[in-house]
Amino acid sequence: MLQLIPFQEKDFNILFDWIVSPRFLMQWGGPMFNFPLTHQQLMDYKDAQDRRAFQVYDPSLDKIIGHLSIGRIDKDQKQGRIGKVIVSPEYRGKGYGQQMIQLISMYAFQHLELEKVTLGVFDFNTGAIRCYDNAGFTIDRYLKNHRSFEDEMWNLYEMSLNKYT
Repeated sequence: MLQLIPFQEKDFNILFDWIVSPRFLMQWGGPMFNFPLTHQQLMDYKDAQDRRAFQVYDPSLDKIIGHLSIGRIDKDQKQGRIGKVIVSPEYRGKGYGQQMIQLISMYAFQHLELEKVTLGVFDFNTGAIRCYDNAGFTIDRYLKNHRSFEDEMWNLYEMSLNKYT
């Protein structure tokens, strides 16, 4: 069973190793980060008051196999936003993504007492879309030309999962 481990400064090098290009950084972290990823950027990310960031640990492998966070935590609206989802390159395509999303969703519903979690995923990331769909998320809307990167415009799906559905 995977475990969520709070993201700490000692974990920064893992993300430095996994985020290998400006394109991948934009896909993973959006405009809040600039390439190359820096210690200060990760400190600011880790220390945000409305975010809980985690490394994902697999005890059967004794390895960190992923990272994700729940941010924009709004206790009044009882919702938050899953983001910064990444599976270690050596463990991609093995079903960890869906397990990670289910784990962070349970954390949001049980520990943070949220009723809805959302996420955004670029339409070219078909593996992630399939993962989120398999974890119970539904598409709420499609945003054309949502993000520009270099000479491209990226389209985004907004997806959500409700606690009571």
